[in-house]
Amino acid sequence: MGPSTFVAAMASTVGSLGSFATPMVDETATMLPRFRGRAFRAASEQTARRRTTDWLRLVVAIAVLFVLARHANSITVTERAIFELFNTLPNGLSTFFEVLYRFGTLWVLLLMVGATLLAGRWRLGRALLLSGVLAWAVARVLGEFVVGQESFAKSLSVITRSGPTPSFPLVRLAIFVAIVAVAHPYVTAPTRRIGQALVVVMALASLYLGRALPNDAVAAIVVGWGVAALVHLLFGSPGGRPTADQIRVALGDLGIDAREVRLAPEQPAGSTLAFAEDDQGPLWVTVLGRDELDARLLAKVARFIVYKHPSSTPSFTRLHQVEHEAYVALLARDAGVRAPQVIAAGKGGPGAVLFVERALNGARVSEWDGERDTAPVSDAWLSDCWEQVRRLHSAHVVHGALGPRHVYATDEGPALIDFSASTSWSPEQADDDVAELLVTTAVLVGAERATALAAAVMGTRSIVGALARLQPAALSHETRSFVASRHQHLQDWLDDLREVGARVAGVEPPALERLVRAKTSRVLMAIGTLVAIVVLLGQVGTPSDVWDAVRHADGWWLLVAFVLSMLTNLPYALALMGTVPIRLPLLPTTELQVAMSFSNVAIPAIGGIGVQVRFLQKQGVDVPSAVAAGGVLSTVAAVVTQIPLLALAVAVAPNAIDLGNIQAGTILEIVLGAGFALGVVSGVVFGVPQLRRWMVPALRDAATTIGRALRSPQRVLLLIGGNVAVSLIYGLTLLTCLYAFGATLSFWTVLALSIAGNTLAQLVPMPGGGTAVASIGISGALIAFGIPKDVAVATALSNQLVVAYLPAVPGWFATARMVRRGYL
Repeated sequence: MGPSTFVAAMASTVGSLGSFATPMVDETATMLPRFRGRAFRAASEQTARRRTTDWLRLVVAIAVLFVLARHANSITVTERAIFELFNTLPNGLSTFFEVLYRFGTLWVLLLMVGATLLAGRWRLGRALLLSGVLAWAVARVLGEFVVGQESFAKSLSVITRSGPTPSFPLVRLAIFVAIVAVAHPYVTAPTRRIGQALVVVMALASLYLGRALPNDAVAAIVVGWGVAALVHLLFGSPGGRPTADQIRVALGDLGIDAREVRLAPEQPAGSTLAFAEDDQGPLWVTVLGRDELDARLLAKVARFIVYKHPSSTPSFTRLHQVEHEAYVALLARDAGVRAPQVIAAGKGGPGAVLFVERALNGARVSEWDGERDTAPVSDAWLSDCWEQVRRLHSAHVVHGALGPRHVYATDEGPALIDFSASTSWSPEQADDDVAELLVTTAVLVGAERATALAAAVMGTRSIVGALARLQPAALSHETRSFVASRHQHLQDWLDDLREVGARVAGVEPPALERLVRAKTSRVLMAIGTLVAIVVLLGQVGTPSDVWDAVRHADGWWLLVAFVLSMLTNLPYALALMGTVPIRLPLLPTTELQVAMSFSNVAIPAIGGIGVQVRFLQKQGVDVPSAVAAGGVLSTVAAVVTQIPLLALAVAVAPNAIDLGNIQAGTILEIVLGAGFALGVVSGVVFGVPQLRRWMVPALRDAATTIGRALRSPQRVLLLIGGNVAVSLIYGLTLLTCLYAFGATLSFWTVLALSIAGNTLAQLVPMPGGGTAVASIGISGALIAFGIPKDVAVATALSNQLVVAYLPAVPGWFATARMVRRGYL
């Protein structure tokens, strides 16, 4: 391809974006708006949100990648045929396919430059850059963990016309798909179609060039697709949300001549809200897209699974949803409830479903700040509000979410808006309505006054039924936030409200009705037990292997080893007590360490740290300090303590311990990799304003906690003494396992092996990885010191049994006990 041909092709490509005509100086002012309009959507970045479909995409991508990774070292007959179909094409096509393969890189560069410099979409440009970096990192990490691909490639006659041999996944394709998928909600249909076509072209070209096998190409596409979903969740995206022009066109299809259409500055979670006007006055326009229907459906299904009494009936189509809301609103107005007038409900425009109401004059209760003139609420206004609810329930209709956003203060009096509940009236749903509005009004005027006025209109029976529902699980998210913005402790405030309500009604405070089908802690405990059993069986192997390893051992020595292993929980507890400024109870803290033996089986290191952080939270330590103390400081103190102890053991041990096999280059790679990962995480944290506002104060609090611990001699002594005692006891445990098979070594030699093996095992944060590293490393070192091979292997496996596996059994009971007692 000559320079002129390349320039012509580039100009043609750029022209497909709809903006890069031959630039003239006097046309610059009109070129950029033309480019923005033709290549990029007019979607406002101010209405970006986290979409339910992105969560689903991320979960699906992780599941599919797991399957593809397991399949990376094998190939089916169909995959072989597909690969050979393209890879064996004539060599004369190599230039053509090479140009197509490289064209994807050019397209990505044009997209990023066009988004940032020409279209002025700086937020999009940041998302594109981050998606490329994350896709590269994920693809490289997957490639490093998937082994044995050489034999897979050799099973085919791979023609590698240029570049490296096939790799899992194809990194360049993953980066390209990630950037194209991130840009998808922002660009117009022609730009999207070009990007999608290039994905297919690059995948086929990679097969011809021998750079990817079918499984590698599919994995790269899934990586990019999943990374794009993750980036959209981090920054939000305008995908699925219509523009003001699209809403105006859709209203015209419904016969409504609307003008001044604009998106509401604050968007609800389950729909898109727009304001408009027609000849008779202002309108409220609620637009449901596919994302909104999915989000509402998933929320209702989840509530049905978790709670005994779901709030409303799920809707499986958008049209059904808006028609249902219109029907309930009409029933409410017929019952004399002050509610917005329904104008239209139906489809309009290309796939839009709208619900149009006549707007009310006034403001939502949630918009009151407590200091405006509208904040002081009269008894007549509150009584009128409860009268609206009484009329609604008399018509056997429930609202379903009578929180501060759905109570509207108009010139005529209070009104109810946004009906979303079922018309299948039930006493439980009516009690939910009363409880929700009682909480809302109590925040405004106080518990005594709100309860008295509610009882005067609704009757004592309604109040008594609602008192049992005064719990966070029965309230909507908006109501909980409304209370939390004015009262720090939601549950305590609700308890006080229930007592006041019972006194006003002249009854004893009723017991809270159990709304959830199963407690979250019990569900997590069951899932953790299942995962731990599966992981344990995968790590230990068949029962015959375990029996072969221990049948020739002295059972008494193994019992002593198990007792020594359990004794490490006490110094572990002392070390944890040295990380926090508060006084921790010794026995529960020791029991926590026993419980961590169970959680560490399923999720090595991370699971135990999570349980430890939760325990510290229950003891009154704030979240940043708990993470800093239970996670960072505990781990760092253990490593820092073990390094000099390892050096001492190596120096004192009578057996020569050669550390020359440790490659400095490998250590440097680990350090550089950790530094790069830390840099990427720091860039994301400081690049995303929401993360920066949330993380920086937390990091500051965590640093303060660590600094206080290091300035206290008593806490430093607990930290160092506890970790030293743990290392010494683990060394004795390994030595005792060696005694069980009739062999012996110097304690200092065994201590050095124990510290090195356990430290390397902790660096493998994946189920089974730590076991393999520790067992292989310790058994190999024992063989090097003259221990017979069968004894060395049996000793290493027995040590893992008494240190990691057997303690998981009492750890399960300790975890269940701590959950029941409220420590976790």
